Amino acid sequence: CNQAYEYEKENNVQIQFTVVARAIPRILGKGGVTINEIKDETGATIDLDKTTDDADVAQITCRGTKKAINAAKEKILAIADQVREEVALTIKVESKFHRNLIGPGGQGLKELIVRCGGPSDSKIQAGLVRLWVLRFVKPGIDR
Repeated sequence: CNQAYEYEKENNVQIQFTVVARAIPRILGKGGVTINEIKDETGATIDLDKTTDDADVAQITCRGTKKAINAAKEKILAIADQVREEVALTIKVESKFHRNLIGPGGQGLKELIVRCGGPSDSKIQAGLVRLWVLRFVKPGIDR
């Protein structure tokens, strides 16, 4: 009975912590890739809850062994810290320059991120730059 208690005490640990809510997309990654990698690497079970009373934070719950949850927390907080340091800036670029800015296969944008001091890893680069195309149509012209 004592062994079962010790096993449960060591392997069924749960911790909760918060991160900035805007870090959630990066923690999840495209199609859940990043969060799944963290789960696979650490062996922890991870749940994200953005429905907290404070819209600026999200609650993370990790379950597993002490080693697993500490490793998962460390990886998640590293991503959240990186997002916290980022600054959002909106620049209007005329559409005639978009093709040159992005480059073939997005290579121009990737190189621009690196030249500006950003990460070279394409997984981390994903979502750093967002382009919106606004199309204005003159009234009376069908397009």
